[in-house]
Amino acid sequence: MNRGALTGRTILVTRAEDDAERWAEALRTQGARPVILPCLVCEPIEDQATAARLAAAMTTANWLVFTSVRGVESFARLHPAPLDPVIRFAAVGAATGAAVRERFGRDALLGRDWTGAGLAVELVRQVTQPAADVVVAGAAGGRIDVEAALAAAGIRVTRVDVYRTVPAPPEGDRANLAALGVDDILLASPSAVRGLVNRATIAAAMRVITIGPTTTAEARALGLTVAAEARRPTLEGMLEAMR
Repeated sequence: MNRGALTGRTILVTRAEDDAERWAEALRTQGARPVILPCLVCEPIEDQATAARLAAAMTTANWLVFTSVRGVESFARLHPAPLDPVIRFAAVGAATGAAVRERFGRDALLGRDWTGAGLAVELVRQVTQPAADVVVAGAAGGRIDVEAALAAAGIRVTRVDVYRTVPAPPEGDRANLAALGVDDILLASPSAVRGLVNRATIAAAMRVITIGPTTTAEARALGLTVAAEARRPTLEGMLEAMR
């Protein structure tokens, strides 16, 4: 989508608070006016069983994969021990790669188009040893593009969920999106749909744009009319669907 293609539109960003600004800035470059209403709450997973499972997986790991900035932060809390210098890193998206560099002082392999599927393609090329062990630190209920591609290539992979996202809880006074002038609503997960319904009133004229089929299904189940669904599960895919 060309710079300025969304000029004059007010678009609601429903990402978690720590993640929303990146999307808002991307919308500004397209000429839109973003309105941030966090509809997700991120919670680290810090129980002893998860910490023990992660520690065991890291004893043989050759690669450590992060799917989000939140995953980097949650992993570091759950596994504070120094990492073997032979471990290589991979990350979904430039922001996650930057978080890896800041936290661990090393560069991460980044995939094409900043998606899990794109990273999986690059990882399969890079992980040439069938005996390699790949650990993915992800979100509970998150996408498994990386794991599925590695497993299909015969590469051992262990996923450990280090955080979860849950819908923002109901509030007494829900936000009036019509009063905020919202034209379009971006929804990137079923949990965000539930959080939106908990936090705001949605006018029928507002266009709801979803990131994929599961989010679309949840939106419709909760009474929302979906105007468009992204063909690619990225912000860019959602913006393309808005045309």
